[in-house]
Amino acid sequence: MSFSKIRYALVAVFIFWSTQSLAGGAYIYEMANTTDIGTAGAGLAAKAQDASVVFNNPAGMTRIHQPEIQAGGTLLYLKAPFNSDPDTTITGGDSNTSEFFAGGNFSYVHPLGNDFTFGLSAQNFFGLTLDWSHKWKGRYSSHEEWLIAPQLQPTIAYKVNDTLSVGAGAAITYGYLKTKLAVDNQVAGTDGKAKIEDTDTAVQGNFGVMIEPSKDTRIGIRYLTETKLDFEDKISTSGIGPIGEAVLDDLGAIDLGLYMPQAINVSLFHQVNSDWALLGSLGWEDWSKFGKVEVGFDNVGRLTTVDLKTKDAYHVGIAAQYQYDPELMLSAGFSFDSEMFSDKNRSIALPLGDMYRYGVGFEKSVEKDFTLGGGLDFVWEGDVPVKNTNGAAGELGGKYTNVYFVFASLYGVWRF
Repeated sequence: MSFSKIRYALVAVFIFWSTQSLAGGAYIYEMANTTDIGTAGAGLAAKAQDASVVFNNPAGMTRIHQPEIQAGGTLLYLKAPFNSDPDTTITGGDSNTSEFFAGGNFSYVHPLGNDFTFGLSAQNFFGLTLDWSHKWKGRYSSHEEWLIAPQLQPTIAYKVNDTLSVGAGAAITYGYLKTKLAVDNQVAGTDGKAKIEDTDTAVQGNFGVMIEPSKDTRIGIRYLTETKLDFEDKISTSGIGPIGEAVLDDLGAIDLGLYMPQAINVSLFHQVNSDWALLGSLGWEDWSKFGKVEVGFDNVGRLTTVDLKTKDAYHVGIAAQYQYDPELMLSAGFSFDSEMFSDKNRSIALPLGDMYRYGVGFEKSVEKDFTLGGGLDFVWEGDVPVKNTNGAAGELGGKYTNVYFVFASLYGVWRF
């Protein structure tokens, strides 16, 4: 293979990597707050029933009248079997992608007087981890992905009057990105390996408004600002030969800018009577901007934009809470989140489509100042087709079949 062909192949591999590195790119309610699982994320900006409101809507902290902590953990399970289509020419096996991932959240609220309230939260709601077999047919696009962004967020809220409260937070975000893929090594006849790994920090704004037209009804609005994570690293490789290594040295470090998109959620909470409450929400997330990835090579100063052709995502949800007895509250909810890719543009490493969420949960008052809660969410995607990839290694296409997530959470609320 000529030097120019090797250079082309390695640049193509990088472009594959830069698109596949978004494999976990999604805002996931269940990982942000354990309390949202029981209602499938519906009404999250208007609930304001415990300290988890610090992240869901900072303005709602003014409804908490004594110091309070909410903390919990969530276990995620993903099932995404992949089946290639008959036109696939790349050798290897289909992959049954099954992943476990665990996370948690912490929230603290402290009233500062009649009007101001301070809050602090820690959460990770952006991204996922995915892992395929080293021998699967999509290994030249990716066989391992990490994209996570844990946050620490201080917030402040101000009660304007009995009807209106406002709040704001600054989420200090620590982004971590790792991608591993195989390199089609036509010189050696065996696969080479490539990896890139980096971290970055950024700040995401979180602004909230809480409107309470009556004691039984509240409207919550939460806006997350767009923020950018800049990852920069040299591709580390093995098994690609000295010429390939020389090409990578010539390219230098890769600068990749990924956007965490702006998002807005408008929620409603209404206490129907002493037993029943209804919740609803509408949302929008600017994933079309997220798909425009800034790509640069630092030793030549070149900066381009790779358009992944993502589209904005929309959310609608509805839920109910039932006070079974003075100590036990039950909840159930349904929500729908539209996909950020069309079938013809979806990457092989991105088993994400339309999401149908079904959630159930409970909260039990164990003691006067302690409540135990938990929830279970089932997220159904069904069949998720992916586009054909026609590159140096061959052609690959197919679909993920019967894709689903399961989230299980357990949390506590302590009042002081």
